[in-house]
Amino acid sequence: MRVAFVASEAFPFAKVGGLGDVVGSLPQALRKKGLETTIFIPWYWGINGYYVGEGHFNFAGGREQFGIGHLEHGGVRYVLVGLPDFARDKPYGYEDDFRRFVRFQMAVAELLRDFDLVHCHDWQAALLPLLRNLGWFPGRTVYTIHNLAYQGIWGSQDFYAWTGLPGETYYGGGLEHRGAINLMKCGIVNADAVTTVSPRYAWEITTPEGGEGLDGVLRALRWKLRGILNGIDTEYWNPATDRYLKHRYSVEDLSGKYQTRAELLAEFSLEDRPTLGVVSRFAHQKGIDLILGAVPGLMELGVNLFVLGSGDPNLERSFAWVADRHPGRITYVQGYNEPLAHRIYAGCDGFLMPSRFEPCGLAQMIAMRYGTPPIARAVGGLIDTVRHWETGFLFESMDAGGVWWGVSEFLKHPDRKQVALNGMRQDFSWEKPATEYLELYRGLVAHG
Repeated sequence: MRVAFVASEAFPFAKVGGLGDVVGSLPQALRKKGLETTIFIPWYWGINGYYVGEGHFNFAGGREQFGIGHLEHGGVRYVLVGLPDFARDKPYGYEDDFRRFVRFQMAVAELLRDFDLVHCHDWQAALLPLLRNLGWFPGRTVYTIHNLAYQGIWGSQDFYAWTGLPGETYYGGGLEHRGAINLMKCGIVNADAVTTVSPRYAWEITTPEGGEGLDGVLRALRWKLRGILNGIDTEYWNPATDRYLKHRYSVEDLSGKYQTRAELLAEFSLEDRPTLGVVSRFAHQKGIDLILGAVPGLMELGVNLFVLGSGDPNLERSFAWVADRHPGRITYVQGYNEPLAHRIYAGCDGFLMPSRFEPCGLAQMIAMRYGTPPIARAVGGLIDTVRHWETGFLFESMDAGGVWWGVSEFLKHPDRKQVALNGMRQDFSWEKPATEYLELYRGLVAHG
């Protein structure tokens, strides 16, 4: 069985969020089970691949050329799709993102004719199940929703001039939603199977509260929807071997964690108090503003905050402001710093995740693996991975009061060390998810 992954990002070559971690890790876990996969991603600026040739695809009434590159990582083969508008410093955030990823998918479709199954990820690959159903390539398709909030919506009929697709696909092909093109809906409607990244989120997205306008479609197609909990790369995220930690440690010996904690607090001039870490994008989804609202109460509770992240400029300025006004108690580092992130996971006493919604969440699993109990809102994959008062702490209220309550639960627990050890003993590897995906692939191909 030959399986292709198609995605906009894959760690370590391009990563914006959890999607990159999944696409970078799951194929390696599948490889250990005897399944070889090929990953198709855009050839972003800075990726050092080997140029092996070129391909062509139809776009906007003309015949366009794209470069093809190869590289291998972790025993997994990557195909790099070289289009001029992907030679940029970051994967997303441009006004022409929709057009760019339509072009990417149409180019990839020319390279999928030898695969038994194509696993498509998020809206940037959601057109492919429709192209397969129109006969562009054979095989079966799996479509994974990593975050339903980002749907790939385009309000212009230029889409049909670009793609040359028959007009009847607007309704019959599942592209139309509320008067616009919606690629996420297209992927859901046309794929042979639809997965999302945790069992709880699979239920949440079928509700009006969590469905982002697509709950009716998902309820109607519930028969092909399945939640498979993400894993993490437990070789990369391992406090016993972590290359970014000066003092490594394990569940049998936590002394390295305590040394990391002492050095982290000393380096950033934080008082010796219970210290809560935050490593996050500053986006509405992540509830980072709820932490800001809780700052006065958290200071009264006697905790420190160590925040690493960036995104919303207003939140960045606000965290810089509160850090200036609470020296010794709050540290804010703007941006993303991989070595520092590892030290925060290892050196803090608790980890804050006040998400408004969380399809799966990887940070809470990483924090538990590093013996840092998460204090998280009871949504999505956080419910599936954190057990209140056993491996971490969950709170319900989506406000500053909820954050305060979660932290107070953390502080009053009589044995936080045992909670940390319980978390470290959890298995968040890709072993079980990879087995579930492999069974899904085999079932689809066998009945194809």
